[in-house]
Amino acid sequence: MPIKRTHTEKDTLDVIIIGAGPFGISLAAHAVANDLNYKLFGYPMDFWKNQMPQNMFIRTPHDFVSFSDPKDEWTIHRFADETETEIITPLPRTTFVQYGIWFAEKAGVEFTPKLIHQVELTDNMEYRVQTETGSVFYARNVIVATGVEHYKYVPEILNALPSSVFSHPSGYTDFNKFQGQKVAVLGSGQSAWEAAGLLHIAGAESELLYRRDHANYGGSYQSEIDLRELGNIFYELPIEQKSQEWGHSPGSVAHFLRPYVEGKVPELGGVQITSVSLTLDGRAKIDMSTGESREFDHIISATGFHINLDRVPFLNQELREQIEREDRFEQFPKVDEHFQSNLSGLYFAGPLSSHSHGPTFRFILGLKKTALTIIPHLLKRQPVRSANI
Repeated sequence: MPIKRTHTEKDTLDVIIIGAGPFGISLAAHAVANDLNYKLFGYPMDFWKNQMPQNMFIRTPHDFVSFSDPKDEWTIHRFADETETEIITPLPRTTFVQYGIWFAEKAGVEFTPKLIHQVELTDNMEYRVQTETGSVFYARNVIVATGVEHYKYVPEILNALPSSVFSHPSGYTDFNKFQGQKVAVLGSGQSAWEAAGLLHIAGAESELLYRRDHANYGGSYQSEIDLRELGNIFYELPIEQKSQEWGHSPGSVAHFLRPYVEGKVPELGGVQITSVSLTLDGRAKIDMSTGESREFDHIISATGFHINLDRVPFLNQELREQIEREDRFEQFPKVDEHFQSNLSGLYFAGPLSSHSHGPTFRFILGLKKTALTIIPHLLKRQPVRSANI
């Protein structure tokens, strides 16, 4: 049951944006330009800055990584000119983080560096948002613009091991702690190749194990254009075409990772893990479908992320149960052409919108379409109180 309203009208924000990464910052830039009374919650660029290795690169070519503001003023190229920063592809992760902070400053975006503890619906269809420190805010609209941090996926089979001997690559800013250790990297995608290459650089003895028969390199400038354009039409496609595109990816492993792995990291493709166990000396033993067994000091499960609305920690159970889900894909919220859920004023941006709007929105490529859709709809949907009033 919705909670009772305990504040006055003047205390109500036009919009609260949850998530201070590329999607959240871009949405806030459009909110600023439209004089909306907003708050952007989260630690600026935290996932890119503190949850990923900093001596690696952004997969997307630099021409496509610009955030979105209404006039397309604060692009990566303008950042390069004004800061005298050399922009290259692949783009270093540190440069991308610096650009994100620069963009926010130029666009007038203000951060509220707190995590959200809970979002609830009030009795008059506004949203009550409580931070980790107990502060409470009310808003007519809430945009959930978080990334993939809540959705780490580790195969069930690894749960037979203590967590001390396996981990997901998300959360590591470097792999120096594994120097001198033997480490298995499970997975056939971008994060697996990245982890294996960085482990090798850090002085670990890494090895790639994956089910594919061989490495699947892909990605091109044209494929990025095609993926971006797909986001503009996906929502209106017939279900048959949507089904073909849901698994679309610009290539499993970017070509720029080849020199970090090939000839340096042993690869064993075409294998499945049949069982894992702990040896007497505390190492991880992996049994494979080939009949071989190998022992490692640690396993990096580079098995990606499984998007699931039920794993968003700040949406309470009552609210989650009111959110309509995609048919046969209940882990995704069903959102309309404006990225709005069935609950008026509750929007989803980024990965959580990627089933309704397509794979483009799992990537930076979806920023502009998202911001240019949500903010105008939010303005038209109901009267909003300008920050100038």
